[in-house]
Amino acid sequence: LPDFQDSIFEYFNTSPLAPDLTFRTADIDSTPQKSETTPPSPSTASEHEEVKAASVPTSPSPTYQSTALTTPKPKAHQLSIKTFSSPTQCTHCTSLMVGLIRQGYACEVCSFICHVSCKDHAPLVCPIPAEQAKRPQGIDVQRGIGTAYKGYVRIRSPVEGKSTQPGVVASLVLDLRDEEFSVSSVLASDVIHATRKDIPCIFRVTSSQLISQLSSVSLLVLAESEVEKRKWVRILEGLQSILTKNLLKSRQVHVLHEAYDASLPVIKTTLSAAVLDRERIALGTEDGLFVVEVTRDVIVRAVDSKKVYQIDLIPKEKIIALLCGRNRHVHLHPWGVLEGAEPAFDIKLADTKGCQALTTGLLRPGGPACLLAAVKRQVQCYEITRAKPHHKRLWEVQAPGAVQWLGMVRERLCVGYPSGFALLALQGESSPISLVSPADPSLAFLAQQPLDALHALEVGSSELLLCFSQLGIYVDGQGRRSRTQELMWPATPLACSSNSSHLTVYSEYGVDVFDIHTTEWVQTISLRKIRPLNVEGTLNLLSSEPPRLIYFSNTSSEGDLTIPETSDHSRKLMVRTRSKRKFLFKVPEEERLQQRREMLRDPELRSKMISNPTNFNHVAHMGPGDGMQVLMDLPLSVMPSSQDDSVRDKPRPLSSISRQQRSKTHITRTASDFGGGASPRDPDQDLDREPDSDSTKHSTPSNSSNPSSPPSPNSPHRSQLTLDGLDSEA
Repeated sequence: LPDFQDSIFEYFNTSPLAPDLTFRTADIDSTPQKSETTPPSPSTASEHEEVKAASVPTSPSPTYQSTALTTPKPKAHQLSIKTFSSPTQCTHCTSLMVGLIRQGYACEVCSFICHVSCKDHAPLVCPIPAEQAKRPQGIDVQRGIGTAYKGYVRIRSPVEGKSTQPGVVASLVLDLRDEEFSVSSVLASDVIHATRKDIPCIFRVTSSQLISQLSSVSLLVLAESEVEKRKWVRILEGLQSILTKNLLKSRQVHVLHEAYDASLPVIKTTLSAAVLDRERIALGTEDGLFVVEVTRDVIVRAVDSKKVYQIDLIPKEKIIALLCGRNRHVHLHPWGVLEGAEPAFDIKLADTKGCQALTTGLLRPGGPACLLAAVKRQVQCYEITRAKPHHKRLWEVQAPGAVQWLGMVRERLCVGYPSGFALLALQGESSPISLVSPADPSLAFLAQQPLDALHALEVGSSELLLCFSQLGIYVDGQGRRSRTQELMWPATPLACSSNSSHLTVYSEYGVDVFDIHTTEWVQTISLRKIRPLNVEGTLNLLSSEPPRLIYFSNTSSEGDLTIPETSDHSRKLMVRTRSKRKFLFKVPEEERLQQRREMLRDPELRSKMISNPTNFNHVAHMGPGDGMQVLMDLPLSVMPSSQDDSVRDKPRPLSSISRQQRSKTHITRTASDFGGGASPRDPDQDLDREPDSDSTKHSTPSNSSNPSSPPSPNSPHRSQLTLDGLDSEA
């Protein structure tokens, strides 16, 4: 790498690169050493491609003839898709073969192994040349391809009693593009349970969890020796430096926010959720359906049904459908319950007992709403209307297997069952279309080992992506494979959600995000025990302490929900209101007063309670003149005449009295009498009075008996003021 010197990566520049690494030409400046037997080429291809053409006589349509190609034509690989049970690297690009099954091709004759995406670019020479098998490892930093270093290390297993042998299921994934990523050695105090000889061999890898309130992910790794540990630390630091120099920004799809204060008690028992509008979310909990107004801190107990597993909103008909209760029935409720109104009806669809999947849609474009519920292999369709009786059963159909997923795809109902998906017309008159065509032999493996159906989604106008528990497959509208490339999961998926551009896959170690158009793995969020609460995957529950409600903001959900300010040390509690269904989530009055008393006792906190002065006038002494003090406001502000009357009767603040006024008795006169230029009717101008030793109070104006008549220019218009500062009246 031309811009990175004096490190373990220096051998990337000095060692001859394997001739088939054509992807390096675009991103890495280093030039491989050409073979002396390679003649000059008239083609305009890069040097990498020349070497490849000379080394691989079987490459299609060569651009030139070489005298070096006189050896017998070598055999091609006998490649077939294989499943690897331990971590395996691609012979071509050196990257890990990510996935749970069918990770890539392997040759039946030699040791050649490659990704499906590398097959068309790799030299198909069998057996694999010795120099290719022994070449140094390398990386392409622009595309994140290759292996910089590998070795055996030990980490604490998240599952006790698990096999110590490495498997293909990833236990943790960290993104080197993370700005908070760091690697360091440890002290004995950091690893108090480690033996003394192991401490020099341990290093710590840390990355952020993308939520400022949460602690970062930290992983302790035990290398085989201290020398090996130093290599790991140097390489990880070096990789991060390379990424920084290449300005590779993290391709974040989801930005994580805390959707509401974690101290809200109902979050702990939340099973499902829905975004109602920009300021409200619905939470389905063990104890009922609650609506949270995130900006006003108002909590509404909308429905009392226990165990709300799923919330489906049908705003067109002003109906809410809930999958709830011990027996998993579907219930219909009026929209008004979201505002705190008493429910006008609670309709239980009796035939939906034991419902395992639920979705809603439209019977036809612009037509009435429908609800679809699956019980075992039966799929039931109901028309939903706001008029009584609010529902009408239309049809039911039997799926090829126990229904595991329901969703709307291309205005049709998509049903997922073990190892398959099918499309159904919502009118129910046509036969189902299988999305795993039995006529496609490349999909026959699905019938050999049943795979759970997790999710299906549209990809453009001509493809669908079918997500199973072990991999994802692209098919066309007739269920025939549309791409050789399959989507590989780094770990066993627990749930999936999607939008028009990305697929989000949840696993034990966190969340992985894939670009559905390019199949690229673009983001990892290392949050253990996080699961989606709604079909869109925008609201999630993180099983931390305390449990947290996490909102995934992305390009398709941006602006859907206002993000409130949250605190880890909130003292808010549910406070009852006059309505038995509405609560305020706030600091109780007694608690608030206690906090205030604590602040008043603390001088530092007390000073913060008093704001700095704003919009005040500086009072200046203009010098003695015949025993008088002329006080003037700077700057002089003349009020509009419309404000004179409203302000005239206000009591004058004590702060406007000069020190001499407090110690002596004055007969005051308006500043305008001395040429101050202020309006004589302006009550806020400073006044000056001549001393009157016999008087202890200001004289009362002669016109005080008629407050509505304006005072004369030479008469004061303040009534009386005691000098002890304890009593003042206007």
